[in-house]
This record gives sequence, structure tokens and C-alpha cells, in this order.
Amino acid sequence: MSHLILLAAQTEKLDIIKMILAARGLILLDLIVLLAFSVLTWYIIVYKGLFYHRSNRNNEAFLNMFRSGATLDQVHQYCESNPACPLGNVFSAGFRELVKIKAREEAGESGTGSITSANLERSLRRSAMVEITNLENQLPLLATISATAPFLGLFGTVWGIMESFSTIGSLGNTTLATVAPGIVDALVTTALGLIAAIPATIAYNHFLRKVRLHVADIETFANDFQNIAHRKFLQ
Repeated sequence: MSHLILLAAQTEKLDIIKMILAARGLILLDLIVLLAFSVLTWYIIVYKGLFYHRSNRNNEAFLNMFRSGATLDQVHQYCESNPACPLGNVFSAGFRELVKIKAREEAGESGTGSITSANLERSLRRSAMVEITNLENQLPLLATISATAPFLGLFGTVWGIMESFSTIGSLGNTTLATVAPGIVDALVTTALGLIAAIPATIAYNHFLRKVRLHVADIETFANDFQNIAHRKFLQ
């Protein structure tokens, strides 16, 4: 008898797609949301992975040019032709502020060094915040998916089990053949919740580390640029 049961179990393989198509009502809505979460997670993973790779490559190229002895005008022209560079965008903001400061000095407008220094610092800080915001973009969505997907999966499972027991009560049949299909269908939502949450959690932590590294580079460069401007232009 046990051999026959094992043979029958092997002939009926677990078909998640079939279970999803057979779902109805609230469980179907839960499954659709979880599938959307999973697709969105992988889209963000691919998009942000490429974004951080490109930003890191452009930052390295910018620093090589900035430290090569090129003039500020040449560096600014390079930054204008490569907008996908966080450090380059911060430099451009500081460079434009320096141009305004020099233009006011040439026009004979009065101004103290503390005011011009504050203007430069504010410009650099504002540009840095814009770049940090771009780096952090879509990461909160990953965090939301990683936090809510398991609970959505659990909710679908609990609801499916409630429906299964309700069906059992109405039929008055408590055999394993009656209980098992409903329980298995209900557990699919938990599986999909974990499938969506696990990559989102891993990607969020990985990308968060990249953001922190970029933020450190941006803050360091902004301070270095401000020091250079003070030594050469704001004395």
C-alpha cells in the first residue's frame, strides 16, 4: 500500500503555475501582487546594478582626469559630456559657483570671503544631496518589498487554510485527500512571498553598502574641492 501511495505521489508533480492559474478570489489577488513584487525586485536589481557600476566607472575616470593636472575648464567640459558621474556633477556645481564669484569680483561687487565661502559650500552641499538622492532612489521600494512580501504570503496562506477548513466543514469529509490540495495551494503564497522577499533583502543590503561608499567619496571630494578653491581662488 505504501508503495502505491509513493508511486501516486510521484505521478503528480508540484505545478506552481497551474496552482496560480487555478487560484480564485483574494488568494489570486495576493498571488498577483507577489508576482508583481518579484518582477519589480529583479528589475530594480538589474537597473541599479548597472547604475552603480556605471557611476563607479565614471567616478574613477573623473578622478583620474581631475588629478592629472588638467585645468578646471577642461575638467568641467569633461563633466558636461559625462552627466552620469556623481563626483563630476558635484564638481560642476562648485565650478559654476566659482565662476559666479569671480564674475562678481571682476564686476567690482563687494563681498567678504566668508560669504563667498558659504555660497560655495552651500552649492556643493546641495549638489551632493541631489546625487545622494539619485543613488538612494528605488532602494526604499526594495526595503518595502523585503518587509511586506513575507507577510502577504503568510496572509494568503492563512486565508487559504481557512477556506480549506470551511470546505471540510461543509462536506464533512476530513480525509487527507480532501485536506491536502487546499493546504498545498495555500502554502504557494508563502513560497512566492519568500521568493520575492529574499532577493529584495539581499539586494537592498548590497546596494546600501554601495551607496554608503559613494556618499563617502562625494563628501570627501566636496571637502577637497572646497579646500582647493580656498587656496587658489578665495584668498
